[in-house]
Order: sequence, then structure tokens, then C-alpha cells
Amino acid sequence: MSVNPVRSRATRSVTIAASIILGSLLLSPAAIWAQTVTGTVQTAGKPIVGATVRLLELDRIERTGAEGQFTFSNVPAGVYRVYVGVTGYASATDTIRVMSGTARASFNLTESAIKLKEVVVSASPTARISDEQYQSTASKSQVEFQNSPGTTFAEKISDLPGVAVRSLGSAPSRPILRGLGDNEVLILENGLRMGDLATFDPAHATPIEAIGVSQIDVVRGPATILYGPSTIGGIVNIITDIVPSVSDHAVSGTAAIEGNTVNGEGAGYINNIYSQGNQAFRVSLGGVRAENTRIPSGNYTDPGTGAVFSLDRMPQTFDHSGEAGLGYAYQGDFGTFGIGGKHFEVNYGIPGVPPNPDFANVPPTTSRIAQRRNTVEFRSLFNHGFGFIDRVKLNASFNDYNHSEFPTAQDASGVSDPEATHFLKRQLNGVLQLQHQPLGKLQGTLGLWTNIENMSIRGDEPLGPNSRTIGIAGYAYEEYPAADNTRLQAGLRYDYNKIQTRPDPQSTDPNFQTLDASRLSNAVTASLGAIQTLTPQLTGSLSFARSFRAPTVQELFANGLDAPSGTYTVGTPGLEPETELGADLSLKGNFANASFEISPYANSIQHYIYGFLRGDTIQGFPVRQFGETNARLLGFDASVTVQPAQYIALRAGADYVNAEDTRQHVPLPFTPPLRGLLRATFQNSTYMGLIESRLAASQTRLGEGDTPTPGYTVVNVGAGMRFARQRMLNNISIHCDNVFNRVYRDNLSVIKDFIPQPARGFRLNYEVTY
Repeated sequence: MSVNPVRSRATRSVTIAASIILGSLLLSPAAIWAQTVTGTVQTAGKPIVGATVRLLELDRIERTGAEGQFTFSNVPAGVYRVYVGVTGYASATDTIRVMSGTARASFNLTESAIKLKEVVVSASPTARISDEQYQSTASKSQVEFQNSPGTTFAEKISDLPGVAVRSLGSAPSRPILRGLGDNEVLILENGLRMGDLATFDPAHATPIEAIGVSQIDVVRGPATILYGPSTIGGIVNIITDIVPSVSDHAVSGTAAIEGNTVNGEGAGYINNIYSQGNQAFRVSLGGVRAENTRIPSGNYTDPGTGAVFSLDRMPQTFDHSGEAGLGYAYQGDFGTFGIGGKHFEVNYGIPGVPPNPDFANVPPTTSRIAQRRNTVEFRSLFNHGFGFIDRVKLNASFNDYNHSEFPTAQDASGVSDPEATHFLKRQLNGVLQLQHQPLGKLQGTLGLWTNIENMSIRGDEPLGPNSRTIGIAGYAYEEYPAADNTRLQAGLRYDYNKIQTRPDPQSTDPNFQTLDASRLSNAVTASLGAIQTLTPQLTGSLSFARSFRAPTVQELFANGLDAPSGTYTVGTPGLEPETELGADLSLKGNFANASFEISPYANSIQHYIYGFLRGDTIQGFPVRQFGETNARLLGFDASVTVQPAQYIALRAGADYVNAEDTRQHVPLPFTPPLRGLLRATFQNSTYMGLIESRLAASQTRLGEGDTPTPGYTVVNVGAGMRFARQRMLNNISIHCDNVFNRVYRDNLSVIKDFIPQPARGFRLNYEVTY
């Protein structure tokens, strides 16, 4: 196989640079002495078990033991912020100075139904509380995540302002941030790319089990400086702890189970970490088995054929998955490093017209997809650097991803699902961050980033050519405290991006047997931001960003039948890279009995790439082609929470986006309508109860190929309890989703014209942290 000289030189350069830096760190004598940070978390003199304690600058996490105690060992001298958060109490942050020996920090939390502040690890080079972020962010802890309705990670964050979900049955759900999705929103695992094909088609699922998620971060708005292309709309970072952290407890971890009557789901997950001295070993195992999703019983009409089906379940929406992982980490006075691996596989269905007696006139349109993903992840943080570098972080992952598609076929002999397409993708993603010493008041991080993808497509219906995509970038992220209450941020990044197709003489599509084309896209992106502390309770932020996204190989060169979506997809080789100018304003307030956030925004995208139906057919399937236009998105996210009485919290949220094609002066398709959330919660240190109403207005601002949907209101309820046994913290809850069994259709559902959203379901969650 020939080697691309550009890729070879670029990869070699990055490897040499990383090797030199790591070698100097590991071979140089330690310039620091390890210290210990210890303390207790209490309320009214009683210890709190299972509280999450974070050493923000080092991105380390511990949980309090049976006496409310916590310990961080091997901490270099310096100034750090310690954050404490736990369900039923107001969070707290303290600043400590670690000089020699042992530094102590004690916390006395007050009970509160409002979680005042949350930690976000994905919007800046180091973990910070949400008030200190320049962009609009949100985060969900493990307990909050598991208590949310739905079965996929996208459904479980759809109650956050500005976050909607595009669905196609059960498994292939994907977040939509402020009206943008697919290749404009990046889904990460532990801050690194996942190597999947979820953006290729609405039928492609993200290979992750929701029950194995420990935290999830959402950054709304451009995140190009740190994460590169495909972040024009924002990022969703799924934290799964593939690489373990060394704990002061010999055995730590989590175990969870979930059941749901709406699809007969049974799910389980266990993550065990064994720590001894400076080392930690991790073993994890999980799986999900869910059958076809229930819908309110009724007669439903297929819009393509006019055929009527009596249904009480979405046809072909089963979801069977499993995963297993191993990890190792070492922590010393130099810092920490670790490596972990995970195997994930899933077999799931794509809904559509089911097999039926009149298959000659009404052929089935269901499909099945099988995915298999193997991931190896390396993470490191070195507390002492070289020259003017204070701290070094190197994270990388390699993904080996396989994906096969099996469209349903029916004839006189019966029903079958022969393989039509097989994808094989291998991806290497690496990030090297160098935190430099302060230059006067200027503090920041320099970074190198690379992403290399090789993809092969085989089968009777290859959707695109074999290809190699190379991305290399360098960036700077700097902050300047202009005054005691004012902090400024600036970022600059340069990206090199090249796509090269590879002729495949064995391809069943003559177009791909000889296609040898390349596209080079280079870009400079930038961000500017400011945070102003108006009062101790009020914080305002303003950010501007220029972002870019290169067209994908699918958008450029696709030419084939996409059976799961029921379309013949055609690329457009002349597409230009997307460029965006965005502005985001945010005002946040945190008071003793109330909190709020409102974030208006404006985005202008040149050469916005979208798929549209041309109006003709190929091989009897409607043709979906990629085109470009200019787009403008205006909107807001807002939420407010008040505590009118002890243990009672009332929350209201809303979001709206107006998205327009500014060339044709028509709305962009598949844009969420005005949405709202009303929630009443009872929360103390032991018990939880909630009732919520999720609302959506009718959507009549329709883009090309879109159809209207009426407004709806869906009511969900839940109750739970939290109790400790020694240092084991137990959370158990039961929920009823769609209490009134409402028939409703979501504007972002791909099958909304045929099948409604899920029916009433009862959900049981149990989780133990130890």
C-alpha cells in the first residue's frame, strides 16, 4: 500500500515532537515534592458519604468515605480549588495553598434542592465551575443522567436548554444543539473523537451505552479552538472513565441496573477500580437488551404508500448491546499516566414499514445495523515541565470501528436481511497540551492536535469511496485577568485538513473503482471572550468565535443507495468549507434560594452544507444530495430555578432558534420549535420526588422536505431515595414517562409522519457508588 508523503511527514513530525517532550519529562529529575490534600465533608456536624470532591486544576476526583473523609495524595505544591458536590446539598468551592506536608480543607454543606454550581471539564483546558466558562455550558452527573427519561444519552440530555434530540427509533438518537446537528456538533468520549459514522446517516447510532456514562458535558456554541472542525454548533463530551484514577480506597467504583417497560429494557453496568499504592486497575462490564418500543395503540398510515398498519409498537426498534473494558493507571509525584481499552458491540433495528402480506406493493423499509468498536485510550498529566512549560497533558485514542447494514427483504420465500454494506474505519486522535508559566498576568495553554482516519466501504451497496482523512492543528488558548472582576480570553488555531480517496478495483460501484481525488482545506479560527463578575451572585459573559468545518468524504463523493434511510445519496465535489461567525451572551445568577441563566446567541454560517431531496429517483429511491447555502441562526436558551420552601425547587426552562437559509430566504429544515420545561422537585438528603411537564409549540416554519407538527405537552413523574451503608452510597428511583400515554410527534423525529413518540413507560433505576 502506498504511503501518503504529506501524512507521513506530518505524522512523523508530531510523533517526534511528542517523544522529545515526554522523554524530557520522564528523564528529568523531579522539580517538585509530592504533598497530600485531605479533609472532610459534613452537614451540621454529621459526615456526608459519597460526596464528589474535585481538585479542579489537576482534574482529579475522589468520593468521601464513611466518615465523610477524602484524600488526594501526590499533589505538587501550588494553589488549587477544591469543589464539593452531592445530591441534596448546595455545592461548595474552597481555595487551598499546598506548600509542604499535608494541606487540609473542610466543608460544611447546607441542604438545598438547588444544585447551585456544576463542574464542566470540556469548555476550557482545565475543569471549571460553570460560572467561570466563557460559553454557555451544562453538565449532568451520573445520578442526574440515569434519572432522566429515555434510553439513549441524547434523550437523557434533551431537557437541557438548547439541547433537542433527533430520533429514529431507539438506538440512533443524536443531540441537536441550538438547531445544529450531524457534522456541526461533535460527540466526544473523554474529550477524544470516537471514530464512528454517526453523522453519515440518521440511522447510524453513536456507539455508547447510556448506563455506563459517569458525566456528560454540553458546550453550546463553537468549540473549534480546543476540539477542531465539526464543532460549529458545539460539543457533547461523554465521560466514561476508560482510564481509571488512583483512589485512596482499595476498591471503588459504581454498579447500576435499569429496567423500562416501554421497550422491555434490561440494562446493567459495573465499573470496578482496584487501587494499591500508586497504581489502579479497572475492570468494567455492561450490557443492554431492549425490544421494540411501545407506542399508543392505533392505526398508522405510511406516507409513502398510503398503507395503514395497526400497531402498538415501533417496528424493528430493538437494541442489543454489550461492552467490556480494562484499564491501568499510575500516579506519582511527577503526575499520572494510564491506558485503557474497551470493546463495544451493538445490534439494533431501524424502524419503517414492517414486513406484510402485500409486500409486492408495500415493500418493507426496516433495516438492521451491527456495530463493533474497539478503543484504546492513553491519558497523562505531568505536573512539572521544561523551560517555560509548567504542566503537560497528552491524551490519545485509537478506534477500530466496524459497521454492517442489513436491509429487510421480503419475497414469496419469506423475510431475510442480507448484508448490503460494510464500513471499516480506523482512527487515531491525539491532543498535546502545554500549560505555560505566567507571562506577567497572561496565563494559557499551547496545543497540538491530530486526527487521522482511514475508511473502507464494501458490499453490494457501497455508499462512498475508500478514503483517508488527515487533520493536524496547532493552537493557543490564553487568558488575562484585566481586573479583579474581569477576565479576558483569546484563542487562535490553524488547521490542516486533507481528504484523499483511494481507488478500489474490487468495489461493486464502477465510480469508486477508479476515483482518485483529494481535497485540501486549511483554515485559521479564533475566539474572543470576556467574563465580568457583576456582583458576588451575578456573572456575565460574552464570546465571539470564527469557526470552520471541512466537507466530509461523504458530502463530497457519496454515490450509492443508503438502505436504512431509504434514499440514494449523492455527494457534491465542489462543496466549500463551512465558516461561521458566532456571538454568545450569557447572564448567570446564583443566589441562596434561586438561580437563573439566559443566553441569547447569533450564528452566521457561510457555505452551510445540508442534504436535500432533489425530486427524482435512482433505482426507485428518492435522491438525496448534499448542497450548500448561507445560514443564519438566532435564538436563546433560558432557565430559572427557585426554592420557595426548604427541599422544594421549581424550575422553568425554554429555548428557541430561528434558522433561515439566507440565500433563498426560507427556513432551514428540521429545526426544533419553541420548547419549554416546567419541573417541581422535592429533594432532601434522603428522598427525591419530581413532576415535570415538557412542552413544545407547533412547528410551521418548514424547510425543504420538512412537514409540520402540532404542539404537545408530556408529563413525567418520579420518586427516589438515597441512603448510605458504610461508604456505599445507594440511589434508587422509579419513574413514569408520558404519564397520560399521549400520542405526540416530535418535529425532529425522522419517522414522525408515520409513527409517534413512545407510549407510557415505567422505569426503575438503581445505582451504588463505593
